Amino acid sequence: MELHDILSFLKARAREAGDIMMSRIEGDYQVYKKKDNSRVTDVDLAISERLQRAVREELPDVLLYSEESPKQEIDRSKAYIIADELDGTSYYVDLKRGFSHQSAFYHPDRGLCIGLVYHPDLQTMLYAVKGEGAFLQKGEEEAVKLSPLPPKDYEALRFAHPLRYRGNKYEQLYHQLGADDSRIIRTDATRTLLMARGELDVNIFLMPRIPFWDICGEKVIVEELGYSHSYLNRQPVEFGKAPPKPNLGYLICPEYWKEKLFSDTLRFIA
Repeated sequence: MELHDILSFLKARAREAGDIMMSRIEGDYQVYKKKDNSRVTDVDLAISERLQRAVREELPDVLLYSEESPKQEIDRSKAYIIADELDGTSYYVDLKRGFSHQSAFYHPDRGLCIGLVYHPDLQTMLYAVKGEGAFLQKGEEEAVKLSPLPPKDYEALRFAHPLRYRGNKYEQLYHQLGADDSRIIRTDATRTLLMARGELDVNIFLMPRIPFWDICGEKVIVEELGYSHSYLNRQPVEFGKAPPKPNLGYLICPEYWKEKLFSDTLRFIA
């Protein structure tokens, strides 16, 4: 199984998903509530239907694990496409910005080895193949390989605050870690793009579990750019493996600052 064939498949599906999103963004869809009270639209479901059909027809030996496809227990001895058909549905519905399509490829012998994030409203695609670097492509332009970002002083690091989180736990934590308000960035599904541009450095998620479709594509990309992507107990995130118990959260940060951020964060939240 050639990874670049899989990458070409993921790129094509991302652009197809983006076309659906942009053609219907002005409201040509219905919004529904799922059992967990989150929202899903006809757009999410239309993208999922296309993706499920494409995987069946073009990659019959590969399984699909996505937000809107039927769920089955993950078998780590099989190859998987992992996808979030429309990451940031609420942003898509309410703000018409800050959404994306995300996908990844897992191989039992190679682990997570391809990641992709596509922003159709920005006509911008980020993707990476493990060991080959990360790339950025604007529209139909030639893709540009991104260099790992140069080291920053700790006092220059910028911290991500989920845009729609209304509590103050992240602000309190970041202040304890030494960041003032000017270094706290409100983020949506564009956070991977901000990291690739060097405009965002640290993501801390104080939650016990994030669905794999929300993080797998991003994980491959940011690790190729020199970021660490782990649980707060230092254990790496692996597709199909449950988080540690208890899981205090996730940390994405420059590799060279991970030990300080691990120890300081745990000191403040434990």
